[in-house]
Amino acid sequence: MNSDLDDFRQYLENQYLSEKTINIHITNMTNFPKKVGHSQRILINQLNQNMTWCRRLSRANTLSKYLQFKNLPNDEIVEYIKNANQEIQKESKKRQSDMADDKTLPTVAELNKHMNDLYDKGDYRGFCIMYIFINFQVRNMDLIAKVVKSKRQTNENENWFVVGRKQVVYIRNRYKTVEKYGQKTHVIRNERFFNAIKTMDHLLKESDNIDRVIKKTTYEFGGITEATIAKIILRSKNTMNGLRRVSRNRGTDMTTLVENYNITKK
Repeated sequence: MNSDLDDFRQYLENQYLSEKTINIHITNMTNFPKKVGHSQRILINQLNQNMTWCRRLSRANTLSKYLQFKNLPNDEIVEYIKNANQEIQKESKKRQSDMADDKTLPTVAELNKHMNDLYDKGDYRGFCIMYIFINFQVRNMDLIAKVVKSKRQTNENENWFVVGRKQVVYIRNRYKTVEKYGQKTHVIRNERFFNAIKTMDHLLKESDNIDRVIKKTTYEFGGITEATIAKIILRSKNTMNGLRRVSRNRGTDMTTLVENYNITKK
C-alpha cells in the first residue's frame, strides 16, 4: 500500500497541486476504512459514515482523484461531491440567517464606539486595528504592515502605512488574493488614525500571535474575528454599492461575498 501511496503522491505532484493539498489527499487515503476497489456506491456509504459534510467532501475529493489515478470510473463520486457542496452551502446559509437574527452581535455603531473607546484609553494599536477592519474589511494578514514617513522607504513585497503631513496611505502588497487584484491603496484622512499610527513603527509583525491580538482587541464582543466584522459591515450595507465597496476593499469577488459573507441574505 505504501508504494501505491507513493505512486499516488507522484500523480498528484504531476498535477502541480500544493504540498498542503497533496498531504491532505494522502492522509485521507491512509485513513480510509476500506480498500478502494469496491463499487462507487459502497464507497459513498463509507463516505456517509463521516460526521460532517465538510469531512465527507474532503474525502470524496480524494477518492475522485484516486479513482482517476487508477483509471476507474468516478462519475458517482463526482455527483456526490456536487451534492456535498450544495449541502455545505445550505448549512452556510442557515448559519448566516442565524447570525442575522443574533442580537448578541454588535452593530456598526457599537463597533465604532468601541474603536473610539480604545483610542481614548490610549490603546492606539487596538484603535488602528478596529479602524482598518471597520473601514476596509481586510483579513488578519493585511495588518502585518510597517509604518514609514515616505513612499521611498517602501517596496512592493510588504504592506505599508505611509504617514504624510495630513494623511496616511495604506498600501497592501501582501494579502490573500493579490495575484488576482494586485496592489491596493487606501488614503486615510481620519485625524485620530493619523495621530495613532504615527506613534508606531508597525501595526502588526509576522512574529505576533495575530489571532490572540485580534481576540484581545475585540474581547468586549466575545473575541469576534475579522470575518465576523466583515459580515456585520455587509449587514449594514446590504446594497449592490455596499457589496461592490466591500468586494474592492477585501479583494473578494461579489459572488463569494453573497454566498459566504452577506448575513442578511435569505
